[in-house]
Amino acid sequence: MYRTFILSLALAIGTTPAFAASFSELDSDGNQELSRDEFYGGVADIGTYSDWDANSDGLLDENEFNEIGGDWDYDTWDADANAYVDSGEFYDGYYASYDANEDGHWDGGEWDDAGEAGIFDW
Repeated sequence: MYRTFILSLALAIGTTPAFAASFSELDSDGNQELSRDEFYGGVADIGTYSDWDANSDGLLDENEFNEIGGDWDYDTWDADANAYVDSGEFYDGYYASYDANEDGHWDGGEWDDAGEAGIFDW
């Protein structure tokens, strides 16, 4: 399952060369932390979410979400419990997954942890 997730991310990001930003490039205020806004501004346009939206309705249903292959709980990410994960819920869920100290900011180590999952190191 983990390999499927990594492969999915590699293929999705591999087809979207626009994302080549480093931690320091996304850290727009230079405070050595990546806020949610900085994260969203850097990754929202890489195409990954839309690549997983198989029926192109702008939402991920549970089947589409499960195709990603991550070790994440769909019901937790579907914050409004409407049976769909929208892009905001997706990026919130991903960001929260790697905010290890739950302070609302990623430091360099948390960025590295997210990268080890594949989304930033290609």
